[in-house]
Amino acid sequence: MITIIFVNQICPDKLVTVTTITIVENTLIIVAEGFWILSNSSQLKRLIKTRNRKGLSAPNQTLNAAGNIAWATYFASRRLYVPMVTNLTMLIITVTTLAYTLGNRKQFIQGLIAIAIVGPLTSYLLIEFPGISGWVGVSLNAVASAPWLVHVIRTKKTSGISERSLFFSLGAIFCTLTYALLIASAPLVVGCALGLVSVSTVMRYYYRYRHHN
Repeated sequence: MITIIFVNQICPDKLVTVTTITIVENTLIIVAEGFWILSNSSQLKRLIKTRNRKGLSAPNQTLNAAGNIAWATYFASRRLYVPMVTNLTMLIITVTTLAYTLGNRKQFIQGLIAIAIVGPLTSYLLIEFPGISGWVGVSLNAVASAPWLVHVIRTKKTSGISERSLFFSLGAIFCTLTYALLIASAPLVVGCALGLVSVSTVMRYYYRYRHHN
């Protein structure tokens, strides 16, 4: 009786290429999430220092926190643990900002209503339809940024916005977009495109009207 053993040979060049791509991908997402953390940290630091809550909304922060959870779920489902961990880190900063924003009585009531609606809805979608977690993240982030963007365009008021936060956000978007293209993630590409439009629009109004606030 003859036993034939098939041995899969891995080409060293291909192995090096795959390893290099993985390192590049992980570096990009770490840098991107680092920018996001710096962006949100700058905004939180400015909030604590000036106690100026203008431009910040408890419902929007709630939506962003839910978005962080959705993105963490998305990356976990694709076994991309580096961006999953960084999104969980972002969640902590977002929740901290939310807690500080809730110090305003009006924001407190709005925040509780948002948490009561967004929390159960997001949980249901992620549990029942984990395959669409990325699109859930895109939707939550888009809904969160829309009122803020409309407010800036309509009122031309940019008080409460951190300049550093805007630059860090822009850097984060470009790095995340590059990462999204490398891993062929449609939800992440769409989310970056929407984020780029939002941040670039706010930056334009910030530099044009910052001395008029």
